[in-house]
Amino acid sequence: MQWPIRRIALLMALSALPLSASALTVNISKAVSSSAPVAVPSFGSGPAGQPDIASIVRYDLQHSGYFSVINPALYPDDPHSAATINVAQWEKTGALAMVVGKVHPTSSGYVVDADAVSLITHKMLAGRRYVSDAEGYHMVGQEVADLLYQQITGEPGPFASHIAYVNQQGSHYDLDVAQSDGWNPHSILRGKIPIISPAWSPRGRQLAYVTYRHRHSVIYIQNLASGQRHQVPDQGTALSAPAFSPNGQYLAFAKVWERGRTELVRENLQTGHEQVLTRTGTVNTSPSWSPGGHHLVFVSNRQGSAQIYQMRTNGSHIQRLSYSGGYNVSPSYAPDGRWIAFVHAYRGVLSLAEMRPDGSGVQMLYDGGNCEHPSFARDGRMIVFATHRGGQKVLGEVAINGKGLHFLPIAGQTNEPAWAPR
Repeated sequence: MQWPIRRIALLMALSALPLSASALTVNISKAVSSSAPVAVPSFGSGPAGQPDIASIVRYDLQHSGYFSVINPALYPDDPHSAATINVAQWEKTGALAMVVGKVHPTSSGYVVDADAVSLITHKMLAGRRYVSDAEGYHMVGQEVADLLYQQITGEPGPFASHIAYVNQQGSHYDLDVAQSDGWNPHSILRGKIPIISPAWSPRGRQLAYVTYRHRHSVIYIQNLASGQRHQVPDQGTALSAPAFSPNGQYLAFAKVWERGRTELVRENLQTGHEQVLTRTGTVNTSPSWSPGGHHLVFVSNRQGSAQIYQMRTNGSHIQRLSYSGGYNVSPSYAPDGRWIAFVHAYRGVLSLAEMRPDGSGVQMLYDGGNCEHPSFARDGRMIVFATHRGGQKVLGEVAINGKGLHFLPIAGQTNEPAWAPR
């Protein structure tokens, strides 16, 4: 599969602007709280039937958990470049930063110019030009949101990325990929056989997933550009819960032997060599790699209840991480290594929680419905997860600070989300 967007990010000429160019990420980050007030004036209209750039940027930033977007009704004017900003007037809005720009229709699509500006220092932070066709226009809005996000937080933004998920409509199961806000979904696979546990390769070019063949679960790895797929050898046993190593060399997964014994296996994707990592005779599943590829967190019932453990990737030095409650599953390591998201049984509800890599600092993020399958955005600051709401299976997103909770407007019964690594 080939993504429709054709974008070019060009560093604009900053020297001609009255606001001087500067990289003030650290200064701004230290000056603001976890909900920095920002402003996003209009950019002009784009393709019919699509949200305009400003609406996309406002939505993304408002729901990130780290920004509050000032009501456009309070804006003193509507500038479209850094050179036309009346800083004194905009300071009165309370905004600490803003992103301004203009949409230019062309014969083949759209050119979008965007300037990120600090209202604390009166300096321009960055400028970019994006070129796209109509289908890629929405992604440009998310690129613009990432531009301001990175300048303020110092982290690459999570918005201009994709999520994979399973969408069940009636008796059909779709493996879909959409943009991070649910826009522009594409079907990767469709059929009447259940699909489970999609997992991205490190470069975002492949998806591993579980389905069924000859009455037992198997793992396929599918190339998104070509649509070609191949099956991970199973030797007649059931496989589940695939996870690519950060360097893409290995695939960890769970393998079921006789009498329900489920062990973790690491396969070298180049040589096909398998190494069994656990040998407890119990259930060991749901592996997730640490960012450096030196550890795996996983779920095991070896001490009687489902808990989260960590081990080195050769199967040694196993230690238990979760101790709060009798049921902790679905661990997901943040790409920056700061947190592990997981599902925690709390007051009879499967809730979304997070903890430090050593098991400390457990925090509840969402306890409003039975949660499943958390997955981190590429910057490690946001999490997508599946939950139940109003009798439907839906996808939610929330920041690691517990703010910005929202649910993606995707039709159907959606679950098993995985946020792309880039």
